[in-house]
Order: sequence, then C-alpha cells, then structure tokens
Amino acid sequence: MKDKRASNSTHTSTNVQKFDAQQSIKELQERVSRLERALEAANLTGGCGFEIPNPPPLRRGPKPVHVWALRMDRDQLVRMLEDFWPEIEPFCSPRADGDRLRKVLSAIGKALLGRHQSPARHLMKHLPEVVKFLSSDRFRNDPRQLANAFARFPGISTWRSLKICQADPCNDLIGNRAIRAYIRRKHPTLYAELDRNHDLINFANVSNRYRSKDRNLRGYRADVLLQCWYEGVPNYGSLKSPISK
Repeated sequence: MKDKRASNSTHTSTNVQKFDAQQSIKELQERVSRLERALEAANLTGGCGFEIPNPPPLRRGPKPVHVWALRMDRDQLVRMLEDFWPEIEPFCSPRADGDRLRKVLSAIGKALLGRHQSPARHLMKHLPEVVKFLSSDRFRNDPRQLANAFARFPGISTWRSLKICQADPCNDLIGNRAIRAYIRRKHPTLYAELDRNHDLINFANVSNRYRSKDRNLRGYRADVLLQCWYEGVPNYGSLKSPISK
C-alpha cells in the first residue's frame, strides 16, 4: 500500500513504501546466521580475520635482581659469619668438613633464635654447594666472600651473586670476633708481631709502629684489639654443642 507525501512539502513528491517490521527482522536474522557461519568457519580454518595474536616469546638471559634485597641478605650473612667465625673457620679450610659445619650452623640457629637463625639455616640448607665453594679459589678464607656468593642462592648463581656483591661491598667494619683472622689474612707481618706477645704494651707498640690505610684497622685501639684477640679463639661451649676439631 502506497501513500503520497503532503502537498505542502518542499521536496519532490515521491511514493514511499510503508515500513515492514517482519521483513526487517527476517533479514536481520539471516545476516546474523551468515555472520555466525563465517565466524565458525574462521575458527576452524584459522582465518586471519579472527586469530588471537600469540604472546611475545620470553626473553632469554639472566633474571632481574633486586639489589636492595640481595644486599640485605648478604649483610645478614656477613654478621652471622663474623660473629661466629672462630667456630666456623676451622671447618672451612684447608679442607671443608661438611658434617662439622652442619653441626656448627645448626647450633648457631638454636642458640640464637633471632637475627642469626635465618642466615645459619640458609647455609645449612645449601651445605653441599657451600662445601664446594669453600674448596674453590674464590673463597680465599674470607667469610665475606662466602656471604657474597650465597646472598640470594639458589635464586641466582653463586658466581652472579658474588659478582654483584663485590661491586657493592658490605659497609660494616670487620666484626670483633673476625678481626684476628682478618689481620692474619690481610696483614701477616702485623699478625706475627701481635701474636708474639699477648700483652697490652706489645699491642700498643706494634699498633703505633704499623702504618696502614686499611680502615678496618684504624678503628681499633690497642686495648680493644687485645680483647678481640682473645675473642677470636674458638669457644664451642658458647654454642652448647659438643663440637670440636
């Protein structure tokens, strides 16, 4: 059925068909059906129009390291090792003794249920790797080298941990119980003169004569150094554990 536009319209009079709702719905349904079939065919054949892009491949190479966490773990290991270095060192060289090291580290964790428990257990958990490192030339009889190597192990390798930590060394002065071993390792001439006579006069004379730019030595007066000398002797009784070399 047709009707004419109003006679007062400014447009040219044309015939317009009435809107057929049923026909429009039917055409829309047919279009939806065609789209659904096309989408299904694309999914089956891998049509490029509907492919989901693959994620980019993982990049190879070392994982990122949180340096602040690495430094914090390293410093905790340094403090534990230097506080108990007289008890630990005899089982580190010249040949590492894994069984006695396990006993010492276990006793440290039980004796002090605080700041030293976590680093002691960390080394004990990875004792086979610790023993292997102690037998390498990277150890150098230095507890800080051991701490540098195992700061974030096994999240990163001992070699990588060592490299990062050596570039950013621990700022703590050498611990009182480790200074005797430090002098023996770094200043053998000074060590021999101090160890010749354990009295305050000798320590004062030798300290005054010895010239060094080592900041770890400048912080010790003769009386304090003499006290540290005695503290640097192994004392397994303090660990309440029957450990002996």
